[in-house]
Amino acid sequence: MKKSIFLAALVLMSAGCFAQKANVSKARGLADAETPDYAGARAAIAEALQNEETKEQANTWYVAGFIGYKEFETANLNRQIGRNIDIDKWGAAVYESVGYWDKAYELAMIPTYDKKGKAKYDTRTPKNILPKLQEYFMYQPMIMAGFNAYEANNPSLAYDMFIKHCNIPDAKIFQDNPEEAAKLVRDTSYYTCLYYAGRFAYEAERYEEAIVTLERMNTEHANANALRKEIIFANEYIYQIYIEQGDTAKAVESIKKSIDLFPEEPWFMQNLINLYINSGQEDKAIEYLDIAINREPNVGQYYNSKGSILARIGRFDESFAAFAKAIELEPNNALFLESLGFAYVDLGNKLNEDATYLDNKAYAKAKVEIDAAYKNALPYFEKAYELEPDNYSFKHSLRSLYYRLGMNDKYEVLAD
Repeated sequence: MKKSIFLAALVLMSAGCFAQKANVSKARGLADAETPDYAGARAAIAEALQNEETKEQANTWYVAGFIGYKEFETANLNRQIGRNIDIDKWGAAVYESVGYWDKAYELAMIPTYDKKGKAKYDTRTPKNILPKLQEYFMYQPMIMAGFNAYEANNPSLAYDMFIKHCNIPDAKIFQDNPEEAAKLVRDTSYYTCLYYAGRFAYEAERYEEAIVTLERMNTEHANANALRKEIIFANEYIYQIYIEQGDTAKAVESIKKSIDLFPEEPWFMQNLINLYINSGQEDKAIEYLDIAINREPNVGQYYNSKGSILARIGRFDESFAAFAKAIELEPNNALFLESLGFAYVDLGNKLNEDATYLDNKAYAKAKVEIDAAYKNALPYFEKAYELEPDNYSFKHSLRSLYYRLGMNDKYEVLAD
């Protein structure tokens, strides 16, 4: 009796497995029919993907991906003869297909053993998958769908589509078949897609994925094949992500690496200097300003920034020299002129503060230096206002100085 029950259970289990194998065949037939039924095919394969036996078979997952491939193939033929197709649906079918085939290959590489213990592998599944993945890579349906997603204000979906495309050459199936992988050319176009994938991840606030993706622009192969401007932009985004995450240490590490990689790009040096300035690390800011000046001795902004920092920490003589060099390089730069004027005002304010508790005789002597500092500022404010008379900031600064110096007639002329 027990034996009969056991045999009956085996029959039931086998029947269930046969039913699911039939579903696999049914799914393939519906997808491959003259008039395909993709919805019916997906419904049939969904059951087989849940069955304890058929879900462990490579062919089940291959057929699941084959449904998306047939949808891709039909749409691609229509596209090639000029018919309109649903790009979003086209890309989604391919995206789905690639995921299924990753699993199909994984299962195909699990060996079975014959009676002699010799390992046997499913070689048919990889042979079916490889050329289809190469088609996906060549026609770029996921890239097209990704652009559509971005235009529809869905950068997260755009990233998913782009990165899935860019990861095709790195799939395990191609790692194990280098001769087939060689047919997937990672050219300038490929790296442009990779760069945009990183950008989309950033805009979707998927920061960790954005960093990993954008760092792939820093490989030796990328350096030889990608557009240099996109490599540079990728590193700018990496720095920006660390800043937005509040990870100053990694931001500094990242931007210093970029300074070494792209010495011709002032953006990195300038942002590192700003980072040090904003964090109150004036000595570090001056150190890197001097490096920047050695690299680009004719950039006035570096001297102007250095002058501002030196004035802030009370090193006025050095500050005046730095501003003077900036103005020598750009004599009609109104901002540089105003900056030097403010440095003299700051000196006057400091001297005035230091003289607060002096006796009358000592204060009278100090007053000469205080007035001299304010008067030294005057020609720079006047020149800045002369160059840009419509700039309210320059007008206000000059008017305030006239008031401080008791030049009431000129003060009134500049009244609002």
